[in-house]
Amino acid sequence: MTKIEKQVEKILEQMQSPDGEREEIRSELLGHLEEAKRQYIGEGLTEKRAEERAMAEFGAPSMIGHQLQESMYPFQRGLLYVIGIGTILFGVIFYLNLTFFLNEPTPVWLAVQLLSGSAVTLAAINISFVGRYFYVLNLVLLVNVIWNGISFTLAWGMSAWQAIFFGIYLVILIAFGAIAVIRNSYYSSDQTEGKQQKRGLVLFSYVVNLLFGVAVAGVSLFFLWGLLAFSEARIEFLLTLAPIIIWLITYKFQMTFIAKKPVVSLVTGLGFSVMSFLLPYIMLLLFMGRF
Repeated sequence: MTKIEKQVEKILEQMQSPDGEREEIRSELLGHLEEAKRQYIGEGLTEKRAEERAMAEFGAPSMIGHQLQESMYPFQRGLLYVIGIGTILFGVIFYLNLTFFLNEPTPVWLAVQLLSGSAVTLAAINISFVGRYFYVLNLVLLVNVIWNGISFTLAWGMSAWQAIFFGIYLVILIAFGAIAVIRNSYYSSDQTEGKQQKRGLVLFSYVVNLLFGVAVAGVSLFFLWGLLAFSEARIEFLLTLAPIIIWLITYKFQMTFIAKKPVVSLVTGLGFSVMSFLLPYIMLLLFMGRF
């Protein structure tokens, strides 16, 4: 690998672009640098000196990479950092409050909270790898949003001022997470056959589909909160979370389908949401009928 090729790879390390788009950018950058190199050779410089000058005048790879990332996916990395670090910070503050004020430390909750925040933060750091797989990034974000939703139900069991403070904090985190999912889904539609579709309709479909997910998660978390308060049965806990898991699995199909046929996808999205509710609760009724 030549020095110019290494510099181009360092630039690409700062970018979210998927494989097809990445190859186009790589070719453009290599072409630009090679052209500059040939120009300097024509001016009388040696090949080595011309290569060094072309790279030097092009700019630092990290700076160029960040500029390209921001121009193509504005605020994407920064938003991920806010969500990830915000989630970790909430975990530390909330856990200290549980430990020193309520004497109810919950290390398992803290571990999951820190893991969720760390996953989003690592996605921001490694945006060049994770960002190529839009569904994976969305899955990380959605799990973070859902877990913060679970934390929200826990926060409302505290005193009034604590519930308000932690509730507002989590609502902001959840809102940022939802925005990041919609933005990432919107960017993913550029890589599909749906480029001819009206962008507004595609974006509307992503928002509505995410609202289906919010409804599924909201109802599931409500039932989970009720079971945590009034029941000790374990199987019900798992079946309560099943709608969220089913919806997350079908969301991958929706991400691809929306960009191709946004209107039809809304109908299928609604169908998936209803199915994610009915299947677990039918299983729950069958389970309860046996005992």
